[in-house]
Amino acid sequence: PVMKSGFGVFLFQVLGSLFYAYYIFVRLCIPQFRNSSQETFNLRGLVLCIFNSILPGVLILFLVFFAFLHCWLNAFAEMLRFADRMFYK
Repeated sequence: PVMKSGFGVFLFQVLGSLFYAYYIFVRLCIPQFRNSSQETFNLRGLVLCIFNSILPGVLILFLVFFAFLHCWLNAFAEMLRFADRMFYK
């Protein structure tokens, strides 16, 4: 049996999504907490740190959901030929 090319596309999307989530985490989240560890603890700094990491956190959450629920599960469906439309005929 010949495997469809959809498996490779979905696998590439998983790797691309995880790489982009890593990039967002390294460029937006880690510097925020690295700077906060050098300062004295105060409530204002904590609130600013949390609010500045909300948007990157939501983006990472969407990317992980896309990578797992869409790409990873569809890659296995293609690999196992579960999504084959000829199955129902």
